[in-house]
Amino acid sequence: MSGEKRSPPAFMVWLLQRLCKKELIEFVLGDLEEQFEEQLALKGNKKASWRYIWQAVKFLRPGILKSIKDQKLNPYTMFLHDVKTSFRLIRREKLYAAINIIGLSSAFAIALLIFWYVGFEQSYESYNPNADRVVRLTTDYFDGETVSDQDCETYHPLGQMIADELPQVEAFAHAFEIDELLMRSEQSGKTFRVVGGAFFVEPEFFQMFHYPLLKGNPEAIFEQPNEMILTESYAKRYFGTTEILGKTVDMLAFKAKVVGIIPDSPPNTHLKVNILVSYETAENAYLASRESPWNMNDTYTYFQLKDASMVADFQKALVPFSVRMMEVENFDEEQVIAQAIKDIHLYSDKSFEVEKNGDATTVLFLMGVAFLVILIAMVNYVNLSTSKSMDRAKEVGIRKVIGSSIGQLRMRFFTESLVINFLSILATVFLVGLFVDPFKFLAGLPMELDIFQEQDFWLTLVALFLVSVVLSGSFPAFIIARFKPVTILRGKYSHSQSGTILRKGLVIFQFAIALFLLVQTITANEQLQFLRNLDKGANFEEVMVIRTPLGEEMSKFETFQEKVEQYPFVKTSALSNCVPGLPTSQMGSTTGLNILGEEERNFNFYVVFIDTAYLQTLEMELLAGRNFINSDTFSTVMVNEEAIRLWGFTNPAEVIDKKIDMWGAPRRVIGVIRNFHQTNIKDNYIPMIFPPNQGKWGNYMSIKLSTEDLPQQIAAIEGQFQELFPNSPFDFFFLDQEFGKEYEADERFRRVFGSLSIFSLIITCLGLFGLASFTVAKRTKEIGIRKVLGASVAQVVSLISKEFIVLIVIGMGIAMPLTVYLVQSWLGRYAFRIELNPLLFIVPALMIVVVALITVWARTYRVSVANPVESLRDE
Repeated sequence: MSGEKRSPPAFMVWLLQRLCKKELIEFVLGDLEEQFEEQLALKGNKKASWRYIWQAVKFLRPGILKSIKDQKLNPYTMFLHDVKTSFRLIRREKLYAAINIIGLSSAFAIALLIFWYVGFEQSYESYNPNADRVVRLTTDYFDGETVSDQDCETYHPLGQMIADELPQVEAFAHAFEIDELLMRSEQSGKTFRVVGGAFFVEPEFFQMFHYPLLKGNPEAIFEQPNEMILTESYAKRYFGTTEILGKTVDMLAFKAKVVGIIPDSPPNTHLKVNILVSYETAENAYLASRESPWNMNDTYTYFQLKDASMVADFQKALVPFSVRMMEVENFDEEQVIAQAIKDIHLYSDKSFEVEKNGDATTVLFLMGVAFLVILIAMVNYVNLSTSKSMDRAKEVGIRKVIGSSIGQLRMRFFTESLVINFLSILATVFLVGLFVDPFKFLAGLPMELDIFQEQDFWLTLVALFLVSVVLSGSFPAFIIARFKPVTILRGKYSHSQSGTILRKGLVIFQFAIALFLLVQTITANEQLQFLRNLDKGANFEEVMVIRTPLGEEMSKFETFQEKVEQYPFVKTSALSNCVPGLPTSQMGSTTGLNILGEEERNFNFYVVFIDTAYLQTLEMELLAGRNFINSDTFSTVMVNEEAIRLWGFTNPAEVIDKKIDMWGAPRRVIGVIRNFHQTNIKDNYIPMIFPPNQGKWGNYMSIKLSTEDLPQQIAAIEGQFQELFPNSPFDFFFLDQEFGKEYEADERFRRVFGSLSIFSLIITCLGLFGLASFTVAKRTKEIGIRKVLGASVAQVVSLISKEFIVLIVIGMGIAMPLTVYLVQSWLGRYAFRIELNPLLFIVPALMIVVVALITVWARTYRVSVANPVESLRDE
């Protein structure tokens, strides 16, 4: 006989399928196929085919044929029946159900919390109905064809000039930040220091940023100088009530009348305000004293366009405008750029940002990981379904024989999936409620947010439920339900490799994901430790920083400093207008500084005024030249290494005594300071200029303390401060703690990512535990025989573990190249970063193997030490 496969006459099979009852067709075809195979072996294909036709005709009798009116089943009753049998299955297969429910609910809870975080990050400015057509004007500085720096502040006159010239503009508004101010409360008589959230603004600001007045007249808002508006919480905080309209507030630098109360700024805006003062006040108090309005680019400028579709045209129109400005106002190598305010939080990292912005890459990264965690849980469900497919296949075969249709079987499997997922959703809501507050702390979300009040949370929950029901229930519904009862009941299905291959593939996929997450977690941890231990170029330990008094009380500051330095626990103290770790907005900046006689370049330099003790207090290193002495004037400056690098010098000594043109006068360089981290430690060093602080003015006094009895030292300094400055609040911070805030974003990323990795590994191991349970159950007889023949416990455990370890190693091998690429890309965001080494990949891989071995061992050990007689008796 040739190797050609013989089969029954196709037309007869087709005819039977259409004439016989659905519930009997599989039975009829199975009997006929069995007889056909017997005849085929005895008499050949031709006679077997005729015999098949004759036997088929004999089956065509009333009891077999479809009736004219088939019995209709009640779908609702069938659904209830399937739900009931699903709960029976859960009671019977408790381990199987528990693994699925725990895995799915954990993954859903993690994903929902991540989606919530991502949604919040992407919701910035969404509260504002005008957000689509409001843009911020920023400045790009060029050095030749290269952008050397980007500044989100601009020159004061630009707003009016652009509004007059470009037709897309509907309105514009300035926001001139007040670094800090003092407010004296009439109610308590106390003076409060306000740092951050205070701006001089114009009337158009309120409409542009959608701040309706809770109290006050919106028709006459900020028409006069010295008018102020407070947020609701600030009014209650400083005055105990919002009924303060018409009251005059003494801010030492100026007085202002309260003309309105506005709602608190939403947490999802880049421009959070607490106190707003009429812009004319700034013009009278600050701007009028400047020689030229073009001297300083220190204001935020916003434009409201006539339509959101005009943003691109407005951006294009700013290019020729910038060219004309360079000709008229001598804007050398500067260009103004329009930036949509919706892009500021996630896509902007420019100098002088109002607050520390988010990172779109991190958000995208976490979003991807959330989907991976869901996939891992769904893979568990499908994996366990395939592992139990043999048991379910027999059930399917019997159900088909007694008349169940494929549709009914599919409905049954989908109902099981629906029940499992419904229970998982209930557990998800419980887990989210349990972990939402710790997650807010981990992710740095505002604690006042309530996830259960978010409509998107419930919509996402329902969407996850439906998607999971479909995806996790598809395999049993569409694959297992199609098993042929003849094949199953003959036991031939056990030789099929399709389920095994799928199961192994999914295990490989799961552990590939687990490896990536674990490697990324360890890399993030190593990078954070690297940044913490990085030589910062200065010593911020044991440095207490006091905010100096404002106004007339500052005249007594020298006396205060002398008295403080007499304390035995004070090593030294210094005065400056900024200290490391504070926002760049606390510093000044200037462009176009060059060594006289050298090639002219255009870079943005940051300016910090320091006194003679600054280097000693922060333990900075002088590379060349000398420190300031009391007789130095503003004709001398010090610079840092980065500044001389931009000027093209490699030897610091070469710059000493050279002169730079700064603010219209030559300044002699007397010293070069070794680079130190003034701002974000993730970024490179910034070029800095240090003029001498001659007049004993500045916002911050740094005090180097001894380490013993800090509370007593702080109390002594505070007492001295209050005695000399009774009208100024005593505010202080420790420099190492303030600078440590630079790590907060990385620390949050490490904590969130680490938690995700741990949960994903747990979910993966849950699935592995389920598969090991299935394997042990199917090989109980084999284990018993091997033990009778002398196999040890270790050999039995090794027998079961070997299969999974091979899959895990394959998964890690597949994941490794992509993991290396993604980790390298992530590290590329840091100017100072660790070098990749094999241990970053070997250690997580070994950890996964060990955890997997423990998981498999936990399931196989009990069987391996059991009496083989028991297992063989059970079989």
